[in-house]
Amino acid sequence: MASTLKAGSISLFTFSFNLQSVPVGIIGISYSIAAFPILVKSFSMKDIDNFTKQIILAARQIIFWSLPIISLFIVLRAQIVRVVLGSNTFTWADTRLTAASVALFVISLASQGLVLLFVRGYYAAGNTKKPLVINVFSSIMVVIFAQVLIFIFRNYPQVLLLLEKTLRVKNVPGSIMLALPLAYAMGSLLNFFLIWILFKKDFLYSKGINLSKVFIESTISAIVVGFVTYIFLGFFNNIFDINTGKGIFFQGFLSGIIGIILGIFILTILKNKELFDVVHAMKNKFWRNRIVVPEQGEL
Repeated sequence: MASTLKAGSISLFTFSFNLQSVPVGIIGISYSIAAFPILVKSFSMKDIDNFTKQIILAARQIIFWSLPIISLFIVLRAQIVRVVLGSNTFTWADTRLTAASVALFVISLASQGLVLLFVRGYYAAGNTKKPLVINVFSSIMVVIFAQVLIFIFRNYPQVLLLLEKTLRVKNVPGSIMLALPLAYAMGSLLNFFLIWILFKKDFLYSKGINLSKVFIESTISAIVVGFVTYIFLGFFNNIFDINTGKGIFFQGFLSGIIGIILGIFILTILKNKELFDVVHAMKNKFWRNRIVVPEQGEL
């Protein structure tokens, strides 16, 4: 077990951070950017009802997508890292450590996406000071959390051992570097809670906020997705050669697909509104009800 953070550990941290940034960009950045013009227009027209409505709708979608993806990334972390890295870049110990880092980073996926949304909500309202102060404070707290966690891991090795067992990196050299992604996740969660409290006070104080239903339904779906994916990983382990990149890819891909199908089935049973909205949007996009036929003589 390494007692210090080496340059190699920092490179693993950077790679795992970049890897978890992909779903953050696809979900959090996409929804926050898409909602921003509507938020600006609504606030400039003093239509606060539509402003808050768009915030809540976007927040529900971010929660809906983020929780199952968190589950998938945690279960498939080793497969994802091995497929992206290949077999000749990192050692097996580095791969395990990177996968553990990705799992810790991705815990805060939903909170990162929601923070991006609320920050743009403040920007749309012309208030940039509050999100700036909160983000700076949270960034400082990430550094403090990292120092505290490193101190705990060094002086109370049983705590680090528990984390190693949970993430299956027991006796892997450099495991103390897990303090960095864990500190980042803690800082992201703190950032979310602070900006949520202020945003609710500033804009949603008189509004009925209905996020608990989508959170519960998405959590149930995420648990099903993760559990089913984990079961089929063991099943496909006996079918594919997991010592090859192709075998690892198909093991993770097929397991994830089956898990997603079961998750969608659960959401359908629960009559999840976000799922129906996605299906409706896809129907309108790819299967239009009206076909524009040229008038006679235009051909």
